[in-house]
Amino acid sequence: MRKPRITPKTTIAALSVAFTVVLVLGATAGAARYSGSAKAAKPPIILGAAVAQSGGFELYDNSVLAGVRWEMNKINAAGGVDGRKFKLIVTDNKTDPAQVQAAAEDLLSKGADVIITTADYDFGAAAALAATKAKKVAIGGAGAPEFGKKGLGPYAFNVFQGTPTESAVMAAFTKSRGWKHPFLLRDTSIAYSKAVCDYYNKALPAGITVAGTASFKNSDPSIASQVDSVRKSKADVVILCSYPPGGASAVRQLRTGGVNIPILGGAAFDGTFWLKSTPNLSDFYYPAMVSSALDDPSAKVNAFVKGVKAPGGTIYALFGYEVVETIAAGVRKAHSADGLKLTKAIESFRNQPLLVGPTSYSFTCHIPLGRPMAMLAIQQGKPHFLSYVKPKKLPPSPC
Repeated sequence: MRKPRITPKTTIAALSVAFTVVLVLGATAGAARYSGSAKAAKPPIILGAAVAQSGGFELYDNSVLAGVRWEMNKINAAGGVDGRKFKLIVTDNKTDPAQVQAAAEDLLSKGADVIITTADYDFGAAAALAATKAKKVAIGGAGAPEFGKKGLGPYAFNVFQGTPTESAVMAAFTKSRGWKHPFLLRDTSIAYSKAVCDYYNKALPAGITVAGTASFKNSDPSIASQVDSVRKSKADVVILCSYPPGGASAVRQLRTGGVNIPILGGAAFDGTFWLKSTPNLSDFYYPAMVSSALDDPSAKVNAFVKGVKAPGGTIYALFGYEVVETIAAGVRKAHSADGLKLTKAIESFRNQPLLVGPTSYSFTCHIPLGRPMAMLAIQQGKPHFLSYVKPKKLPPSPC
């Protein structure tokens, strides 16, 4: 048999074929590696916060963001949720109701999966409505019970128990203390403060008679006439339906005006940031989601309160924490951040274990009504935990 003749030309051709094979195999392997890594790297869950970073409400919303970042960073460090990490983007609504909707729409245009609202119905509603229109979950903490499905649409959730729960707890506490004649001092600035007094009045047990009522606005520099009305009444406790800074000013004016009976405030007074204006305050009481005095029965709560930096009070930082914890639990159930799937997952919560306690939602109610609240007392300028209170009965509400 005649051997094939090997020439320089055939050698070059063979090498060329071999080189081509190597290139093809290398490219195929590289593509496989790239495809595998791309498959492993799932897109982030984008949290869009349409909140106030200026204009007056930033004190509270910066606390919300502190809570968001606390829980978000913890989850991301552990690998994320369902293989996805959280990403936070923020647009300043400047505490201007006219800019709230635009702030939310800006975030949605940037790919936000979830919209976080300002911690108030008046300044957060438009953002929630924009999210609902885009079929994205909107979530925040607000006292007004309108902040939920019935007030803002099927994609809106509230992480706070709402004023029906808050006021029922305050009414139950009033009875437990033996107070018979509360005076209702009502801040008419926002829906939250008005609702606290309205639902408190509806939740009062038999045998307790309102001694009087008076109204003011958070921005009022003086409430001298209202203080005079309280002093002249036969009240044995003042129900202060307000929030700092105006609420703190009201406390100071009550005390300097000679009103030395106990004061029972709403949950907006949680934290110590406002106490500088009322040094050595005593006989002040309020409900909260948890104890912010580092004496809560839960070690996890105390660790959070100690570690988070919340310039506007612990309750607002908790709003942010619970926003992320709720969304994370929902994504684990739904395996998706899609608005409809995530909504159905959160609606399925039945005593879901969260930092603030077992939490439930439903198809008809997107507010965790009836969840127990911590009662705290301030004595000599320092808060301390009294007990958790679960109201036996709630006044009628939008849920």
